Amino acid sequence: MTEKTYDVTIFGATGFTGKNILDEVIKTAPKSFPGQQSIRVAIAGRSREKLEQLLTALPTVDGANRVKVDIIIADAQDEESMKAMCRVSKTVIAAAGPFRFLGEAVVKACIEEGAHYVDITGEPEFFEGMTLKYHEKAKEAQVAIVHVCGFDSIPADMGVLYTKQQLEKNHNALPSTIEMFFKLHIAGNSGFGGHYATYASAVHGFGSAGLLRQLRKTANRPQIPKIGPSLIVNPKPHWVSKVAAYTVPFFFADPSVIRLSQQMVLQDKDLQSSQSPPVQFSAYICIPTFKALAITILASTAFGLLAKYESGRRFLLKHPRFFTLGTFSHQGPTNQQLAETSFSETFYAQGYSKALRDKHPDPEELRRVEPDVSLVTSVSGPEPGYVATPKMVVQAAYTLLRQKDKVPNGVLTPAVAFGRTDLIDRLQEQGIVFSTVVKN
Repeated sequence: MTEKTYDVTIFGATGFTGKNILDEVIKTAPKSFPGQQSIRVAIAGRSREKLEQLLTALPTVDGANRVKVDIIIADAQDEESMKAMCRVSKTVIAAAGPFRFLGEAVVKACIEEGAHYVDITGEPEFFEGMTLKYHEKAKEAQVAIVHVCGFDSIPADMGVLYTKQQLEKNHNALPSTIEMFFKLHIAGNSGFGGHYATYASAVHGFGSAGLLRQLRKTANRPQIPKIGPSLIVNPKPHWVSKVAAYTVPFFFADPSVIRLSQQMVLQDKDLQSSQSPPVQFSAYICIPTFKALAITILASTAFGLLAKYESGRRFLLKHPRFFTLGTFSHQGPTNQQLAETSFSETFYAQGYSKALRDKHPDPEELRRVEPDVSLVTSVSGPEPGYVATPKMVVQAAYTLLRQKDKVPNGVLTPAVAFGRTDLIDRLQEQGIVFSTVVKN
């Protein structure tokens, strides 16, 4: 393998989130690699002018940059440039989306040139397609390709793993079901803001639902076994007292990621050493008021109908502010919006004690018995899309650099990749808090 020049290369560094990822690397690298003179960093993209402008704007200490950053010119449409970028990189952070259009070129080049990879995609069609197409190739190349390492879906995927581990280690319980409730918290009056690139990925994602269904048929992944009675999933908007909010089914990537994590472990024996037994899982978005619920239903219905058609997608992409009531724009959120926003995901888990399992050793018999152990855990942090996401993906990249011996090879989800590492501890240090709320 060619000697690697850079520890971390950020592809798409001039984008809205890419700039925040670079800032996070500059801020955290010196403390994350003590004793090492300097972590070697490169930023990559199509435009040298924009990359140079980004370097000029970097914060300095005593007139010098804390971390030396070089430039690589790389274009997802130019295969040789992608291979050249990956050839000199130990780990690539992919931040250029929509990933369904720009992502595969990076994945393919990383595998061919022996570079590990993390990204911030939240597009199920993309990451499930890459898993199907490249998992075995990545294993053969001894490369780790880890998708969804931002808010989609480290809090949910690692949160489920954390919750299962708490049930097993602290209660000697066999996990059965986990329900997740997501809340967005706004502390001030500025509201929540999002960038157009995030919105565009969502438009194309909703528009490719049929392709995703066909992809899953082709993959033919195993059915996740049920432990205990079936988890009842309510598909309709409804009030949930324990979270004091109206809820709707979670319509972003998290359920797809958690299902894929569990299916991959069932399908690939090489991945089973760091994983807990599968659980039944459901996820909901919490909405605080009936008025907000009505607006959400109306907007999501219109969004879903238009996204089915090419002309509708063009219309949606042309008017992001209108279809999101001013939330998403080409300018992105303000600094005040970022500072006043935070998130929490609460996990309500149930399982079976050893005493109850001994009393009902037959799995079929256990399916007729209610769980006797419950646990509530939480993952919380700052604004999810543009503050927490850079923290998560950068720590995921550092984990590949520091603990690759504990990360399997292949095209992976966060829980499958990082189950044996200290990623959760590293995230805790960055303000992404994993905690047990209620024990029973």
